[in-house]
Amino acid sequence: MKVIHSHDNSGNSDNKQPLEMLKDGQLLCLAHNHPAGLILQKPYYAEFIGPGSAIGGMFDLQCVTIHALGKVELNIPETLDERQDAFQSRVENIEQMQDICDQDLPVDRAVAVLKMLSQHFHQEEIQTISNDVLAKLVGVLPSTMATAWQQLSQSSRNVPHANHQHSQEEAEFSPQEVAFA
Repeated sequence: MKVIHSHDNSGNSDNKQPLEMLKDGQLLCLAHNHPAGLILQKPYYAEFIGPGSAIGGMFDLQCVTIHALGKVELNIPETLDERQDAFQSRVENIEQMQDICDQDLPVDRAVAVLKMLSQHFHQEEIQTISNDVLAKLVGVLPSTMATAWQQLSQSSRNVPHANHQHSQEEAEFSPQEVAFA
């Protein structure tokens, strides 16, 4: 994960880590030209941040851990238009997650968030994020997220020409937490 100033493409970010920048209130945005996303873990919940979305500022001061998906590049929005576009993108991410959270059954929410993430990232990459963090995205228990992984694995095996055939070993993965602190 690297931070790039819009006017300086050297990648120099004053040697601050992204989490440190968020806790300092620095406003950043996820580059929209890469298929990437972030899961920002807060004390009691987590948020998915998609390409082009604002992060930091007063919104993410409570961020505990950043989990990266894809090739993450952070920019510093410098113009009013760049900031407005980044905020609009963040609102769209929140609305998308709200639509998923509107589902009544916890397992349906868990499956829906995994399907949404799978549209943008490889399943193996998503599995590097712990069930605890993924569960915080949609307000379910980590055990419900494990059940959702099993349902997705079973449904992909039942589809004759699915792009990804999954083995039983993949359904019983041991997720790793990716953190930048």
